[in-house]
Amino acid sequence: MNKKTIAMLIGVMTITAASFAASAEESKKIAIVPWDMSQAFAAQISQTATERIEEKGWKAVTMDPAGDWAKEYTILENLVTQGVDGIIYTAIDSDGASDAVAMVKEAGIPIVGYDCLAAEGNEDAAVRYDNYVGGQMAAEQAMKAVGGKEDALLVVYEEEPSIASSGLRVTGFEEYISENYPNVKVVKSRSADRTADGCYTWATDMATTYPDADAYFCWWNECTMATYNALQDLENDKAYVIGYDAMPEQQEVMKAVGESCKLYASPGMSAVKMASACVDFLDQVFEGSYTRDGAEDIYQMTPELLTVENAEDFNIDE
Repeated sequence: MNKKTIAMLIGVMTITAASFAASAEESKKIAIVPWDMSQAFAAQISQTATERIEEKGWKAVTMDPAGDWAKEYTILENLVTQGVDGIIYTAIDSDGASDAVAMVKEAGIPIVGYDCLAAEGNEDAAVRYDNYVGGQMAAEQAMKAVGGKEDALLVVYEEEPSIASSGLRVTGFEEYISENYPNVKVVKSRSADRTADGCYTWATDMATTYPDADAYFCWWNECTMATYNALQDLENDKAYVIGYDAMPEQQEVMKAVGESCKLYASPGMSAVKMASACVDFLDQVFEGSYTRDGAEDIYQMTPELLTVENAEDFNIDE
């Protein structure tokens, strides 16, 4: 082999090695940790985030804690051990998440939170919809559904203390009612089982206990659909259901039944917009073009409102 050939081979090897190093640097591994993949919204978040991550030439992996905070903490510990390049997650327990986020950041891994956030607000970036405003929107729609009835009885699925978004939604709902309809009675209750089956049983019990209830407010999709189905099965043609998340299955019910539908309205969040924003912020953190300015620095969007009146044309992702 002559010197020229050897020199060419060395050159090719150098270029190849450099290309490989650049490729390895660009091919980041990003973990997505949603709430519970059995929930439609979480599945949409995972799907959209994965698509956006792969568009950037990175790799995506979804880890499902199935709504269990202990599992989520263990997942985050394992991701630190594995040395992933970034994490997109939602906090199943807002207080506990603060320590978990600190652990992730101590390992030098950027983490972006969405919807339910760590109580200390210590993620590298935070994305959510204005849940308090969403609760107000739900209350306004509840009173519209019952024709402004001054002494209406409203049943609300009670917030979970560890779920930040639930507290904001329910507080927004209650404060709107108390400020605008002081004689309306709001009854709050919740079940130990937050699955669809558990919510169906809860709604059945509430309908039996409060047969004169005018409307129900449920702060997430699965509870919304379970409550609507329970009331339909009971042939309860009095009570309206005000839901949340504005998911396609809610929209399809409204479209099928029409403006007489008892599933009356649902403020919602676009999983597509939220997941896309999370990936964009993670990219900016990698580049150094974004640094979060404290816990109050949250990219916050206004909920979209799905109703029986706009169900035919509603598109939350536009």
